Amino acid sequence: MSSQFQSAARALASYDRQQDASYVQKAQEEREEMRQRFPLEKWPELTLEQYAIGQPDSSETYSYWLEFGTPHVGSMRGGSAVKHLVYKHKNKPGWYYRSQYANEQEAWEDVRSDFVQMFELAQNGRWDEIGELAALSGARTLKLKTLHLYFPDEILPITSTDHIQHFLQRLGVYQNEMKNWEAVRLNRFLLQTMHQLPQLQNWSTKEIERFLYAWADPRQTRRVVKIAPGERAKHWDDCLANGYVCVGWDQVGDLREFESEEEFRTRFSETFAETYNQHQSTITKKANEVWTLVELEPGDLVIANRGLSEVLAVGEVVEPGYEWRPERDERKHTVRVKWDTSYAKEIPLPKYWANVTVATVGIELTQRLLTRSGEPKPPPVPLPSLYPEIADALERRGQLILYGPPGTGKTFHARRFAVWWLKQHQGDDNAAAVLADADQLIDAERALKTLQVSQRVWWVVANPKEWSWEQLFQDGRVEYRYGRLQRNYPLVQPGDLVVGYQSTPDKRIVALAKVEKGISDTGSEEPTIELSPLRRVANGPTYADLQADPKLSKSEPMRFRCQGTLFALSDSEAEELFSLLSERDPTLADVTTDTQTIGPLTWVTFHPSYSYEDFIEGFRPVDTGEGNLVLKMEDGLFKRVCREAQAYPQKKYLLIVDEINRANLAKVFGEIITLLEKDKRGLVVTLPQSRESFTIPENVYLLGTMNTADRSIKLMDTALRRRFAFLEIMPDVSLLTGATVNTLPLDEFLMALNGRIIETEGREKQIGHAFFLDREQPVSTPEEFGRRFRQEILPLLQEYCYDDYTELAHYLGKQLVDVQAQSFNMEVLSDADRLIEALTAVVNGGVEA
Repeated sequence: MSSQFQSAARALASYDRQQDASYVQKAQEEREEMRQRFPLEKWPELTLEQYAIGQPDSSETYSYWLEFGTPHVGSMRGGSAVKHLVYKHKNKPGWYYRSQYANEQEAWEDVRSDFVQMFELAQNGRWDEIGELAALSGARTLKLKTLHLYFPDEILPITSTDHIQHFLQRLGVYQNEMKNWEAVRLNRFLLQTMHQLPQLQNWSTKEIERFLYAWADPRQTRRVVKIAPGERAKHWDDCLANGYVCVGWDQVGDLREFESEEEFRTRFSETFAETYNQHQSTITKKANEVWTLVELEPGDLVIANRGLSEVLAVGEVVEPGYEWRPERDERKHTVRVKWDTSYAKEIPLPKYWANVTVATVGIELTQRLLTRSGEPKPPPVPLPSLYPEIADALERRGQLILYGPPGTGKTFHARRFAVWWLKQHQGDDNAAAVLADADQLIDAERALKTLQVSQRVWWVVANPKEWSWEQLFQDGRVEYRYGRLQRNYPLVQPGDLVVGYQSTPDKRIVALAKVEKGISDTGSEEPTIELSPLRRVANGPTYADLQADPKLSKSEPMRFRCQGTLFALSDSEAEELFSLLSERDPTLADVTTDTQTIGPLTWVTFHPSYSYEDFIEGFRPVDTGEGNLVLKMEDGLFKRVCREAQAYPQKKYLLIVDEINRANLAKVFGEIITLLEKDKRGLVVTLPQSRESFTIPENVYLLGTMNTADRSIKLMDTALRRRFAFLEIMPDVSLLTGATVNTLPLDEFLMALNGRIIETEGREKQIGHAFFLDREQPVSTPEEFGRRFRQEILPLLQEYCYDDYTELAHYLGKQLVDVQAQSFNMEVLSDADRLIEALTAVVNGGVEA
């Protein structure tokens, strides 16, 4: 039994089977009602009218009951009605069916025939043949939920193959070839695997499903939104009593009736154009708010607020999620929510919440709102949906580039993803929690990062009036402050090796230690360096021994006669000294040769001068210690990471390359380009300079960031481009929804500005949302907005326009840009209030404002 399987067994031992008893009972009741309405033996005669949704009254059809009438059995919400294979268009004439059929009746007869064959195959235990039914191909959710309804003991009520693969991975039984398995086969394999646990022999498949999601829920990307239950929360009592949250815009009707989001947006725009004075950006924003309701899934969180000072409750979305309630007098759009009023509190809330009914809540604010007084720690923080997508791409391809315009958070997300992903693989089940606390994030990142590629060696003399080497071994830590030579102190980094010299009474080397914190890391008022002990040195070389050594006699501590506290040793001097130490005490070789400084996380920023020699290997000039330089072959950063990964194959190593497109990638990667491919990992090549064998282990991953304003991905080397996965990160105006600075709506300004940039420069040079965010919250003061506009946004626009003031006026309006004088109106630009007024006029009135 694998360790992962044992983890499931341990979780099962503490799992309360009765906690979901009522949910399991409701699922059983829904299955029984479904089978009574649509008996298995009646399927050969089932008519299209009895099957398909979209008809004038679809509430009694199979498709309607499968999707909306059995929420406890399992979810198949979301997406379009295409998953039902045949349905009637709701808002236009005609039917949907696959293109190979002449009409809807022909399509239905083929689909029904395959349904009947599927039931026969299931009854005869020929499960693997179900995947061969052509008319049902691709209808994964439809097949799995239908099979569970009629054969509940043979199929788990899990319709997502991604979720099934996730559970198999957590159980330690997943194999790569399972990616190609048909959904029914994969589902049954998971069920068979779970039945290996003796405790589950008498459990229903619904109970097993509930346990799996309680133990290893793959839905880490829960959304968190705030929804105001009416003005001053006037509908709150109703929402709390009935277990939902409600919003308005009733005129648009039931959101489930729309075949696509585009169709909904068209209807919304037609319905509310006059309400919002034909203001397209406002119409778009409000449509986004309403459509969010139908996108919410079970497990997502809803924060109910009253104004800007009170959280009423936090709730978890439960099945069926979105519901249209025509019986209500108003606010008929609802989402089913299980409320928890223990989170209620009076707390200052973001000002922009006053302008929106539905809004996304950032991770730091979520952490603050979910923290209850007296709790040792807040509940797990939902993970941004981007991160599992990055993780999937890295696992699949081995390397990924996050690309997009400036200010979209590429480096921000790369940094946070790295901490979450690596900590998760180290066994931290609550790895996402550190993302919500800036200080914890920094500490976690520091613990993971490669501190330095080349380990320095320092000679340290203890000041007997303040501390001794014996004290270091007794206390386990010691801090010491500035002394001679002060120029060396800023160079000291965590992980550096320290040779401990004792001047009184014996004048000899007595210890080896390691730097824990450098000058910049201690946080104390007086600059200090923190050391930890490694090994006592018995019978170490004396001052006289060192003076007699031809190489060490010319070292910095000898030249200064140890009159100081911190001295540097060159590589050759350190090598000579360690040789002397090992001769006297062979056990010290373990310490002096252990130069591991490569952590699970390594950062590097590429630039035009970055080379193959920096990344893989090359000859470097090295001081011999005798006043001469010689060329020495040295390993580059990536080669060192790969060597470390080979030594520790059970660990993951992530190299983040910021600004990856600024270097000549073909030259930097050289011949190892072939090894980047996932199926070439482990393949050995001979490096041309050192003649050493080299391979990229499977546990090494590359994550790059790329600013498309600098260079499009189209210009990357083609051979390299096809070896990377790419994930685009674009401006996200939803993070600015409702935020205003004076009269300027930040989201509308960004949409208007980017719309004009797209017209002239293309979508890759848009302005990102991060220019307007401070710690995930929109800027709120005119002064801060003015500074960011003048110092960051305006220079970028000038670069885009090559100082073409006609084009700048197109972006910013003629109140701000004097085209004739080829300059800006500095009186407006330097006055934050007047600047905002000018930009507001541009948003509201066009470029001539």
